[in-house]
Amino acid sequence: MKKAILFAAMLALSSQAQAQNRDAAPAEGIVIRTEGEVRVKPDIATIQAGLVSEGKTAAEALSKNTPALAKLVEAVKAAGVAPADLVTSQVSLIPRMTQPPVTPGPRPPRAATIDGYEARTGLTITMRDLAKAGPLIDALVAAGSNEMSGISFGLADESKAKDAARKKAAEAARARAALYAEALGVKVGDLVSIVEAEAEAVGRASGDMRAFRMAASAAPISVEPGELTVTSSLRTVWRIAP
Repeated sequence: MKKAILFAAMLALSSQAQAQNRDAAPAEGIVIRTEGEVRVKPDIATIQAGLVSEGKTAAEALSKNTPALAKLVEAVKAAGVAPADLVTSQVSLIPRMTQPPVTPGPRPPRAATIDGYEARTGLTITMRDLAKAGPLIDALVAAGSNEMSGISFGLADESKAKDAARKKAAEAARARAALYAEALGVKVGDLVSIVEAEAEAVGRASGDMRAFRMAASAAPISVEPGELTVTSSLRTVWRIAP
């Protein structure tokens, strides 16, 4: 008797779960994947700049690097960059190894030797006035920067652009569901589920130090930020109305 009651209870729970699943996400319906896209002008620039110093000893390499880095920091502060927008992003000391030539015969190979050291320091600078990005690059080169990985652009706050992209994705989802329904001779029912897949803002411009040095010796650097593309991806499920 107890077994019968237990079996009946499990059957009732299973039927209830199946009914809930049917209500939550129908096995059959209109599944739409859409993407909304907006293009906006960036309002911040991120510059990666630094120094590479060499010396016979680690101390010599560092002793050259430290005062040179101070000049770069002075140039950044003179450009009006806030302390919070200046970050030391790299500090490294790397030995330069020399591999001895291979000699013929049964002699074991000789170990590589250290013939010097290379000290690297890097700065990550956030510019909130894009008009000053080019002059800052010129100032960094003039102050002695001999390593620059490039410049990238972004948004200080991309929430408004992201919401605009989300709205476009939602509008596209409704329109596409209606299009499919009309083409197939059915009617769109209730919206069952919405799943958002985040996408990052994209848009970069970059250059190497050789190009910057050549330009700095001839004319001031001109930085063109262009536009960023902000997207939002959406997956919606719609019922097919009876």
